[in-house]
Amino acid sequence: MFIKIILFLIGFVLITKGADIFINCTVDIGKKTKISEIILGATIVSFATTLPELTVSLFASLDGHTTMSLGNAVGSIICNTGLVLGLVAFISPFSVDKKMFFSKSVLLLICVILLLLLGIDKSITKIDSILLLTMLAIYMYSNYKSVVEKGSKSRINNTSKVKGNNNLGEWVKIVLLFALGLIMMVLGSRLLVDNGVIIAEWIGVPQGVISLTVIALGTSLPELVSSLTAIKKNHHAISVGNILGANILNIVSVIGISSIPNDIPILSQNMRIDFPFMIVLLLILILPTIKKNKLYRFQGLIMLIVYLIYIGILYTMYI
Repeated sequence: MFIKIILFLIGFVLITKGADIFINCTVDIGKKTKISEIILGATIVSFATTLPELTVSLFASLDGHTTMSLGNAVGSIICNTGLVLGLVAFISPFSVDKKMFFSKSVLLLICVILLLLLGIDKSITKIDSILLLTMLAIYMYSNYKSVVEKGSKSRINNTSKVKGNNNLGEWVKIVLLFALGLIMMVLGSRLLVDNGVIIAEWIGVPQGVISLTVIALGTSLPELVSSLTAIKKNHHAISVGNILGANILNIVSVIGISSIPNDIPILSQNMRIDFPFMIVLLLILILPTIKKNKLYRFQGLIMLIVYLIYIGILYTMYI
């Protein structure tokens, strides 16, 4: 057990240091390309931090554990919104880019509505996956368009700076460090979750509670740690862009790709508990923020409370 505790601590160190490197590289990319932080958060950061959810859900589907594929994706959206952004807003309230936040939020709500409509027949089928992957293509195109628009403005206004930013050696270093930070976060998450489960079982925590806490949180650890590291470094836009992008990708990418090998059933718990809490959390996040262009501490507190209520309800179901 001593070795498990050591591995757990190593996982914690890897994920925190990896997030530090990851965010520094993201900021460097933003400075060199003049792309706004919220776009970076919604593109490369969200794609990178959603990899754990995608791999877990896809392999679960391939192994026939299809309910885990949906639960992992929806649970991550709830965790990302309620816990991660709730903590971010509670610790350090901040203003948002109105145009970018609005466009990503509307696309996220469209993806949620699409998921609900596709789930009316109580399953996400291979045909449904085509629609979800079409939304993924739309999301990627909208990001590409945003990056191109920002890039063209940057070239017009900062021609001399752009030339100086195209040093191949610097870019290679940034890309390698970015990949290193991501690998450290994913590996650290794995060590943290695997050994955390063993330690929890050794202490006597019930299996159901472990699956709802340690494992559910495990795939969202990259989003959590990278977002908290971003606000520590005063790059709040990366946090909100990361979470909005990750939530969209959990629906169109994670569920969309995972439903290709096998149809994914939608359980009564998903309809009665998971989906309603997901919708409530997203509305608490989106509606006040669009109106005021800011995430408030009280708003973050409400999201945290709703998330804890959700965990509490699931806890009572398994005890």
